[in-house]
Amino acid sequence: MSQNLSKNYQINIRIMPLPGKIQSFVVYKDDFYTIVVNECLNQTARMRAYRHELDHIENGDFESDLPTGMIEIRAHKKEDMPPP
Repeated sequence: MSQNLSKNYQINIRIMPLPGKIQSFVVYKDDFYTIVVNECLNQTARMRAYRHELDHIENGDFESDLPTGMIEIRAHKKEDMPPP
């Protein structure tokens, strides 16, 4: 994840119960992003899920023509890379 956001984003964060194994997701509407994180996660997992969703925002994934599955594969490969 980038340490400095290149843009100013309007981001709301919600911690709430989510079904199954869903850790988090993000919704974009009316120039606002809402990151929803599963309340069942511990603090470390919540932060990891939040950072994952923030990376989607910073990477412009909402403007991508790639299928969601491909975006997720790319995101998880990036997360598995060691820091520079």
